Amino acid sequence: MEATVRTSIMIPVLMFVTGLVIIGIAVASGEGEVSLVLIFPVFSGSSGLFMLGTALIVLSFMTGFFVMVRSQMDTVQAGDCPAEDGISHPAKTKYGGVVMVGPIPIAFGSDKKTAFAMFVIGVILAVCGLLAILILLVQ
Repeated sequence: MEATVRTSIMIPVLMFVTGLVIIGIAVASGEGEVSLVLIFPVFSGSSGLFMLGTALIVLSFMTGFFVMVRSQMDTVQAGDCPAEDGISHPAKTKYGGVVMVGPIPIAFGSDKKTAFAMFVIGVILAVCGLLAILILLVQ
């Protein structure tokens, strides 16, 4: 069954790569454009070739989701899931993160201690970023 899952997971990957190649061909032939918005590349076009590449990329995400759901359903139906009898549950996982909006850190976490640690890391990142900008401006 594992070989089937590996084969199935390659289908959306190949669809995605094929979509990228088709969009690249459309851009190279002048049927599409590439521009930068801040640091993000933006592809645009209205030709059939460009639309085909875009459709393949979107379909690859939907197919990938379907393949993952199907493989999980197969695992459950085959009974490969571990039984819960006699298995101790692991300790609760703590998580957190920080999102930088410009120099402003937005911290979150599963508890106050983790959220505060993320906030401290965010402040340190903001200070380092501002110092780097000041150093570059002075030179």
